[in-house]
Amino acid sequence: MAERYSQNLAQIAALALARRDEFEVLMYRLQDDDDLDDARLDQQIEALAAPIVAAIDCTQCANCCRHLRVYLEPEDTQRLANGLSLSQEALEDYLERSQAQQAGEWASLRLVPCAFLRDSMCSIYPHRPNACRLYPQFTPDFRWVLGDLLEGARLCPIIYHVLDALSQQIDAWLRE
Repeated sequence: MAERYSQNLAQIAALALARRDEFEVLMYRLQDDDDLDDARLDQQIEALAAPIVAAIDCTQCANCCRHLRVYLEPEDTQRLANGLSLSQEALEDYLERSQAQQAGEWASLRLVPCAFLRDSMCSIYPHRPNACRLYPQFTPDFRWVLGDLLEGARLCPIIYHVLDALSQQIDAWLRE
């Protein structure tokens, strides 16, 4: 099953770039169609994504950890401080606030790639931020996150393959 979904990062980036316009058309079609309600769309996306998520081993990739800024919620800092055996004050060395707040976020990890990435493994996995726990997040509100997912398709094999599968299903879904 895993062979069906390429994890070759160079190939994924090239395919996502080549299909960018096609994926944007999907987004606009979904935004313009109100016959397919949000709850039903989310349910269908979850069913579409489940076998792809199961087939792709993120620890063999970790491309998101190498390229994306990790935004934090206030509760993430206590979990990180505990996991790293640091005080809240010492944890501040890992955090960035001004750029994060300009992006409408509370804080972010300072470094990209993530300072806690070791090869393709998270060295703080049990204590990782919520953003890392949820990535890639398709639902709730797939229509709302689709713009961000289009950006992530070049980095994440899971996102690319979900968008690929969606492109094959969209006509049938919109006809139902």
